[in-house]
Amino acid sequence: MDGDDMYDEFGNYLGDSDDEVSDVEVEMATEIEPIIISDQSKDNGDVENDDSSIHSINGVKQGTVVKHTLQSTFGEGVETIISRPFDAMVDEPVIKPKIVKELKVEVSTTIDDKSLPEVTFSRDYLQQISHTVPDRIRNVAIVGGLHSGKTTLVDLFILHTHSSLASSVSPLRYTDNHKLEVDRGLSIKMSPVSLLLNDSNDRSFAMNILDSPGHPNFLDETLAAMHASDGISLVVDVVEGLSPSDKTILGECMKRNLPICVVLNKMDRLVLDLRLPVQDAYYKIRHVLDEINEWIDTNEWSAVYSHEKEMSPLTGNVLFASASLRCVFSLETFVKMYNHNSLSVNDLWSDDLDDGDDLYYNSDTKTVSETSDAGKFKQTFVAMVLEPFYKLITYSITGDERLPSLLNDFGIKLKKECYTWDAQELVKEVFTRIFWGGSGWVDMISASIPSGFSSSKVNGPSSGEDHITTLSASIIKLVESSSGDSFFALVKIHSGSLKTNSKVKILGENFLEDDDDYRVETIHELYLPGGRYRVPVTEVTAGGIALVSGIDSIISKGGWIVDVNHATTTKLPQFPNYNSSSVFKVAVEPQVPGDLPKLVEGFRRLNKAYLASLIKVEESGEHVVFAPGELYMDCMLHDLRYFFCDEKLSLKVSDPMTRFSETCSNSSAAKITTYSPSSHNEISITAEPFEEPNLACALEQGQLDLSQPSKITAKYLRDEHGWDSLSARSLWAFHLPDNTGPPNILLDDTLQSDKTLLNSVKDSISLGFKWSTNEGPLCDEPIRRTKFKILDAVISGSEIQRSGTQIIPMTRKACYAGFMTASPRLMEPVYSVHVTCISQAVPAISRILAKRRGTVTSSSGIPATKLYRVEGSVPVIESFGLETDIRLQTQGQAMCFLEFSQWDLVPGNPLDKDCFLPSLRPVPIESLARDFVMKTRKRKGLSGEPNLQKFIGAELYDKLKESGLIDK
Repeated sequence: MDGDDMYDEFGNYLGDSDDEVSDVEVEMATEIEPIIISDQSKDNGDVENDDSSIHSINGVKQGTVVKHTLQSTFGEGVETIISRPFDAMVDEPVIKPKIVKELKVEVSTTIDDKSLPEVTFSRDYLQQISHTVPDRIRNVAIVGGLHSGKTTLVDLFILHTHSSLASSVSPLRYTDNHKLEVDRGLSIKMSPVSLLLNDSNDRSFAMNILDSPGHPNFLDETLAAMHASDGISLVVDVVEGLSPSDKTILGECMKRNLPICVVLNKMDRLVLDLRLPVQDAYYKIRHVLDEINEWIDTNEWSAVYSHEKEMSPLTGNVLFASASLRCVFSLETFVKMYNHNSLSVNDLWSDDLDDGDDLYYNSDTKTVSETSDAGKFKQTFVAMVLEPFYKLITYSITGDERLPSLLNDFGIKLKKECYTWDAQELVKEVFTRIFWGGSGWVDMISASIPSGFSSSKVNGPSSGEDHITTLSASIIKLVESSSGDSFFALVKIHSGSLKTNSKVKILGENFLEDDDDYRVETIHELYLPGGRYRVPVTEVTAGGIALVSGIDSIISKGGWIVDVNHATTTKLPQFPNYNSSSVFKVAVEPQVPGDLPKLVEGFRRLNKAYLASLIKVEESGEHVVFAPGELYMDCMLHDLRYFFCDEKLSLKVSDPMTRFSETCSNSSAAKITTYSPSSHNEISITAEPFEEPNLACALEQGQLDLSQPSKITAKYLRDEHGWDSLSARSLWAFHLPDNTGPPNILLDDTLQSDKTLLNSVKDSISLGFKWSTNEGPLCDEPIRRTKFKILDAVISGSEIQRSGTQIIPMTRKACYAGFMTASPRLMEPVYSVHVTCISQAVPAISRILAKRRGTVTSSSGIPATKLYRVEGSVPVIESFGLETDIRLQTQGQAMCFLEFSQWDLVPGNPLDKDCFLPSLRPVPIESLARDFVMKTRKRKGLSGEPNLQKFIGAELYDKLKESGLIDK
């Protein structure tokens, strides 16, 4: 082939037929040709350029044949890839890059890692105490409002026990290890940490501390922390007082009957921010405690709450702190400092104030009395606690020359160079030297909260003599790994023990309804949580908390762990309903349709990582993601894009939407008979509003169990809710759509004397009732707050004719027919709005809410501050961007929080075809219900109008129209 024939008309090299290489030769080419080392030289040619004349290579003898392979050249683990130009997919690279995902900040991630942070205690001793002295175990949830100082308080204990971190100057936030938490300075996940802390008597306690978020969107994580704990430590900002978030948390805590301890944090703000006189600071502290006690006394759960209800320094459940200054103190702390004056705790505080009387300190006689001698003396708390606290701060900041003398009274002596430090560093050093350690907090927790082992004997799912040895544990939640590819189960052991390499039975969260929802798994690894690291252990005993790997295959939110051969016959503890407030939703789909399997796998991981998340596939095929609010949704979509999908996906996210509900406003206008597909069965069901809030609340809270004998149910309805005997025996079923209220109930109001056949299909009728209430006839949204009554039924005597395939669809159509004749209405979720702002911002907030169909219900000032607390409500569908709007309009002088409150009726009739629906303009208020229904149906791919004619015959429909019972 000459030079011109070697190239085509486009200049591409054609080569010669002799140069063609077979596929076999290509595959053999993965081995490098052998090199022959010889001592013979060629007669002709340049010896210097002849490779065969090399005498030795790396010490190999001459004449030796050396055969090189990819493995010998590049080492073990080399992957051989043969790529042909037309075989490879265009969108798939030949060698995929290694993607490193760092979802969380972790110091140690493997069991063999020896680089665990140094601590001031022995980790072996911590495990020994947990195993041998379970009374020293305390499981405590640190809860409170946003920016109340919870994470900083936990940092104080971590700094005290981790010698390598003690010199840290910047905020540590050691339990904020999620990437978003680090970037935003906001806790979004509950983080456990196990520490060994000492009380004031140097007794060691195994403290399992659960640091929880404070933002209302992440209430699910706070509920999970409560579920794993034996008591709570409520952290309250002493300046802002009891916040709406604190009230919600206290209510949930009292509902679960957990002991309460209060930490009044940010005491330094009384001096530095508010600059209150010391006497006013005392009244401010008392006001905050009065707020807390009043809320506890007036709470709906107060009557059944069995623990201490009064929060007071005298009862030992109130502590004072300034986490930023690394100090925690109680009355006992100062009593020990004044031990030479023979003071007691009762001398520093008084709860029994009669006609304004208090305890006063006479500085002349060094005595305490109940009279102030016409204002001459100060309260003992002011004189003995607040004044020294004030002086320590002011002297340190101002560089007062009296500071060394004051520190000498506390038994502290600083080096001379310390007095030349920056004021912030000096005041922190002063308080660290005086109040270093968390012994006061440990004293409060150990005295007010029982040990985890003791509470497990009461609340554990097992009972009997074998309680101690029988394994029983709750899976609180799943914790994602640092890469997001795997999950650890956060487990609380009620009884028995967990050991590595042992087999256990994992019960799924649906085990109560489905006995087959379980799997036998092997525990791969056990860890004690440490915030940003995990400590590998081989066994965790009753009362403890641990991270377990290898058991999350069937777990989505939570579950239970029992022995392999254990038959669970007792009632298992209920898990919190985490997604009851998930009313904010968006639709998500991949930019490339072929990436849908990857997106589905990402949804599976996302559902495990976020407790309040809810993933639903609509009939149209779109994937809808539910969340409690905008911030929660933003965090979910961030993790879905970057961590929970194997590759970074381009996603299309719809505009924000909300879930709706359906209800009725009147009783059914007619009794309509519906027939089964075979026409051998018939049933008549009517609908009416369910207007019994007390019973609805009891059903939501699980106080009524229909699986128990009907006599017990009837007695409960008669005694607690005033039902008559006939109605009490007629309750067949109730249903909470999506596990959220308000509920629906089904009653048997038939008058047949022989109900044998009707009772034989009770389960099928109940399933049809639940099916209909899950998907309403207006726009396929759940039905709520509706009472269905079976007025008449004719059931075939043949088992085949009364099977579930006949009864269930018939019941569903009958419920729809009764519902559509009962003036159906649309319901929407409503947020409660909580705004903390200055007084000048209140009118602007009222205007913003008014534009969004919202209202301001109350506005009051926060005592001793210039701040106002505004509370109101706004529909969820109108709330998108509200928080940002308020911050912009008030120039950042207002902080807004939204929290799901209730379901309200949407104005207008959804079946009114004559209402005005303008295009490209706001819809009138009286047309909102119709507009929402039609747009929701269109988005879901539902054809036509919501109409009664779909569920009954044409002749009956025409008769109802002619009689005027339904709208024409």
